[in-house]
Amino acid sequence: MAKNHPTQKQSSGPNLPPPVGRSLSVRILDEGMYDDLRVIMQTGCDASAAVRQALLILANVYYEAWNREYYPAGVAPVITSANLEPYRSVRQPDQAV
Repeated sequence: MAKNHPTQKQSSGPNLPPPVGRSLSVRILDEGMYDDLRVIMQTGCDASAAVRQALLILANVYYEAWNREYYPAGVAPVITSANLEPYRSVRQPDQAV
């Protein structure tokens, strides 16, 4: 059996993401997906940052659901709510009262 070269990157497969450093392309499939992306981008980020942020949030939810054994590993949890911190505006130096 051939061994992989130590510096050889693992190739992607059906259930593996592209290797680190490679681009990922996501097709906007419908108006709903367009609207979802537009909502996230209203924070001032670009489309790539919006997708990275959404991926990070969803991956953390999945990880916690599996780690806490709410769902078996590999089963997508049903997400019914989100916990949000209350908004606290940043106080500017010229706002001293």
